[in-house]
Amino acid sequence: MAKPLLLGRKEIAKLYNIAPTAVSDRWVPDGILSYEDAAIVSGKPFWPGGFIIDLALPPGSGGRQLDETALAALVEEQQATVRPKKKGELPALVGAQEYGELFGVTQVAVGQAALRGNGMIPEPDYVLSGSKVWLLYTVLNAAETTMNKSRKGTWRLQEAVVEALSEGRYEGRGSSIAKRGVAAQKAE
Repeated sequence: MAKPLLLGRKEIAKLYNIAPTAVSDRWVPDGILSYEDAAIVSGKPFWPGGFIIDLALPPGSGGRQLDETALAALVEEQQATVRPKKKGELPALVGAQEYGELFGVTQVAVGQAALRGNGMIPEPDYVLSGSKVWLLYTVLNAAETTMNKSRKGTWRLQEAVVEALSEGRYEGRGSSIAKRGVAAQKAE
């Protein structure tokens, strides 16, 4: 199975030698990036690698220059085999919030299961901008083990969530970017 190159704001910052905050504070407001082009996983945006690579300006132009060494390191780290250019080319992705929805448990329970390291949940396919991200395929392949190792069988695979994620129509926890800071205070 092909594994796509996937980038959060910290990975983009490495590729372009900018501060991670510049991605959301400058690139998004300036229209260089849009959240519409990103997959939203557990409330955070992750962009297809090919799309981000294509943002580079020609060498010597003085604009956005791609750090090829950082790109090679990221591709190696992720073991990425494809560079999708559109979010529609990405497979279904799962963060801790979606993982909880898949099994009818809380995000905290997912975090605790990951910390136990007893094989109840698989290692994440990515750690992006500090967040664990799995391919839905990985989660489903481990689902039987996850359910068998859950205490009192409390983790049960929710088929409706599987279908929604698979079909790109998931709208549950984690499917939108949560407002933070001043924006969150204004919304209250």
